[in-house]
Amino acid sequence: MDLPCVPWQEHVARKWAGLEPELRERFQSLLELKDVFESGLGLITQDDVKYLQRISAGVHHHHTRKDAEAAAACRERGNASFKSRKYTEAALHYSQGVCLAPQSSVELSLCYANRSAALYHLHRYQEALDDAAEAERNNYPSALAHKLEKRRTQCLARLSSSELRAGQEEGARSGMSPKVTVRFSLEKGRHVVASETIQAGEVILSERPYGLVLVPSSSGSAFGSEHRRCHACLKLMWRPVPCDGCSYARYCTANCKDHAWEEHHRWECPLSAHLTVLGVMSHLALRVALKAGPKSIRHASGAGAEIPPDPSGPVYERVSCLLHHSDRQSASMRFLSAITMATLCLELSEAGRQVDAVRDRAVEDQGWRLLGGAALRHLLQLRCNAQAVVMLEEQGSSDAVVLSSQERRVATAIFPTLSLFNHSCRPNTSLTFGDGGVVTVRASRDVNAGQEVLHCYGPHVGRMAAGERRGLLQEQYFFLCRCEACEEEGAPGISRDGGSGLLCADCHASLASSSVGDLECRSCGFAASRADLAERLRDVRRDLDQAVELLEKGEPGEALALLERSGRCAGATLPHTHELQGRMDDTLARAHATNGNWSRAALHLERSNVGVIARFGSDSVEMARQLAKLAQLHFNAGSRASALSVIPEARRLLSLHCGALCPEVQELQAMEDCLRNW
Repeated sequence: MDLPCVPWQEHVARKWAGLEPELRERFQSLLELKDVFESGLGLITQDDVKYLQRISAGVHHHHTRKDAEAAAACRERGNASFKSRKYTEAALHYSQGVCLAPQSSVELSLCYANRSAALYHLHRYQEALDDAAEAERNNYPSALAHKLEKRRTQCLARLSSSELRAGQEEGARSGMSPKVTVRFSLEKGRHVVASETIQAGEVILSERPYGLVLVPSSSGSAFGSEHRRCHACLKLMWRPVPCDGCSYARYCTANCKDHAWEEHHRWECPLSAHLTVLGVMSHLALRVALKAGPKSIRHASGAGAEIPPDPSGPVYERVSCLLHHSDRQSASMRFLSAITMATLCLELSEAGRQVDAVRDRAVEDQGWRLLGGAALRHLLQLRCNAQAVVMLEEQGSSDAVVLSSQERRVATAIFPTLSLFNHSCRPNTSLTFGDGGVVTVRASRDVNAGQEVLHCYGPHVGRMAAGERRGLLQEQYFFLCRCEACEEEGAPGISRDGGSGLLCADCHASLASSSVGDLECRSCGFAASRADLAERLRDVRRDLDQAVELLEKGEPGEALALLERSGRCAGATLPHTHELQGRMDDTLARAHATNGNWSRAALHLERSNVGVIARFGSDSVEMARQLAKLAQLHFNAGSRASALSVIPEARRLLSLHCGALCPEVQELQAMEDCLRNW
């Protein structure tokens, strides 16, 4: 759960600890969320508001306000990248300058013009033309106008008819497959069951989120998803359209910008800094309430939040009905949520008085209280019902010779229908996300009539042991997982990895626990301290992290040297199926590929496939992506036969999990066509 920043948590914790006993007891006894919110509203003071304003001030200065000097600094950084021919990096710096520059300022026009140049060198000719036009509209210096005219001529000369905006993409079909039905039981609550056999690869659900919020990058990278993706539809952007009021929100088109403004951003814009420090979940909870509006909230409240709504009925009623488990959440967590939403809505009501359009929705004082109560409900719901929106993103510098793709959480969303699916640590579905945050759920294997349709809430059998999975699920979702995978691992005599998961350094047989608690080889008698081996594994993890950092800095030689030293220390104790050995081979493959040694890279990637199959299965989406990477390495190495032997299986698995029209499948098809024409 994305909680508010630590200073705010500590402030509310002090407030909770300082409550008089009778006030604390009264708060703990409240059962209705409306009463919880009203109690929070009655307990906040002007000191709470001032404290939130104080911790938000730094965020506002650096991340949300317009600032011509900061925009100029971004433009200078872009110029440095441009001179080094790092055009993607330059475009990102210029985009940040566009978002920071005040409206109609000369600085804004200069950032647009410079981004136009970067986009031209990236062969994004239409976008370069659009930026040149924006520069002119924003007071571009007349003395430099000849540069824009020259670039316009160059773009038009290179812009082919196929790049003109004539095509339209087919929109994703939304809805649940007729082959499934929603059922209810006391044990499982509402859940989804196959009413007839569903073949592997069939689409079970396609659904747009009711609301989503981008997750700020925490990797330390200068440009995270919040800089590269539309804040409304999540599309990757080359030329973000900035919000007129703040420097944070940005969109792929003016249409997305206008829609977001009408739906929620006109209220959020003055409070962008508050929303940043109060966390993604608070932000999303408020956004859901703002999107619904007082009329829908009143209607959903009147319909009865505890009555399961019609699955085909109004979407907000289905959102409002999701379980919030407030009775299972600690009193301190309910207090943090209530004080957070009450303080935020008090600030929102003040900001709302300055927004003329508020009158159009009749949001008066009682309206803000209604929105605040609904937002509190959604905040508590999100702990159990929020869905991470995960997409493939490139690692390292965008201008690197070799890029590595990895799934990253780019947003948090709420899907009222997807929330009906129960969890399994070994699910029978795969999830993919597209533009707009649309989730598509496909059967990852055949699901027979009468079987429950299940997806994974995060803890997966391939990534952690049953005890750890169960602990995480109990803490966040308040249930003891009894899925097939957990029951198997908990059965007497069954071990997830057949022992310690490590090999004897002398004879390479499996190490098992000894009578004194350390590890021993029952084949040759070798003994090892469990603590020593744990320290060795920590060293390997540290070396792997450092190697990845070196690769992202463009130092593959140093990364290879580090990995080879680490491998000599740990190779005798790690089987090919071990997660660390898989990471070792995968990172070695990336390092050799960066050096252009495609054959060596392919060899290491093939070795890492052993662990992927052991952990996730030969038909998993993880294996599909491994095979796609392997096909690319063979293709780059000129190994025609090897590439052609891998591509069909990679394409089959990716089609099963992601659909036949996904970009990865199209790339594999183009690769195969090229190879067959050699």
